[in-house]
Amino acid sequence: MKLTTNYHTHTALCGHATGMTADYVEEAIRKGLKEIGMSDHGPIPRDFMTPAEYLDNWLHRQMDVERFERIYLPDIEQARKAYGHLISIRSGLEIEYVPGHDDYYEWLLGKVEYLALGIHYFPSVDGLFNTYYRMTRERLAEYAALAERAFATGFFTIVTHPDLFLMTYADDAGFLLFDDAAERASRRIIEAAIRHGVKLEINGGGPRRGRHRSQDGLDWLYPRTAFWRIVEQYPLAEVVIGCDTHNPPELYDEVIEETIAFASRFKFRVLPSIDLAGERKRIP
Repeated sequence: MKLTTNYHTHTALCGHATGMTADYVEEAIRKGLKEIGMSDHGPIPRDFMTPAEYLDNWLHRQMDVERFERIYLPDIEQARKAYGHLISIRSGLEIEYVPGHDDYYEWLLGKVEYLALGIHYFPSVDGLFNTYYRMTRERLAEYAALAERAFATGFFTIVTHPDLFLMTYADDAGFLLFDDAAERASRRIIEAAIRHGVKLEINGGGPRRGRHRSQDGLDWLYPRTAFWRIVEQYPLAEVVIGCDTHNPPELYDEVIEETIAFASRFKFRVLPSIDLAGERKRIP
């Protein structure tokens, strides 16, 4: 399998990446990609949460609405003018879903071609909970509930690293867990994605975090073997590989090759591309 498209690409505007659109596009052309989607972390307005939650979820580090309109969108257009005859360049965002603000997501979809849902924090009984903190059985259910609610809006084409919730679900010794609660959460996410036509992403950024002890031996934090083994049970699941690139030379390197090899172990079909024009027709 060889990648010809990638819809998960960041820029320096997120605060933890390097390069801008042209840097990634040039690398994509060198690697033989036919289409690249720019999907930096989308801006979340400060009034969507408390000041403490805004800081706790690192939103102050990434672009705000002003930089989105003044820098991000023009940067993509400039790259299209320079390289559009060589490669298809699509505009998107990886973004959280904050319930109660659907008009904002509708506005964003008037600016970009697609939204990719990335759940890095979610509502819990104790307020917004950061997915990078240690997960519990109760948190797994809350994570899955937000995914279901987000998919149902029809705003999202892709869910990035849908198994991210497993990254910090471990015992006191750091052994990665996959128990009945993890399976329930996984099935809820997978079934809701199928129900609403959302593509499940095998994420190429996770392998850069190394391998850790699990029931499947040494495994990545994500993509997790146990999760994708369940995806394999659903013939209607739509799967894509996303590079989750934060540095241009890593767009299609040996780690991405390992990610492709991981995907090839399963019986599901990996989509070679996404019909973004067709996806737009699903949006309410």
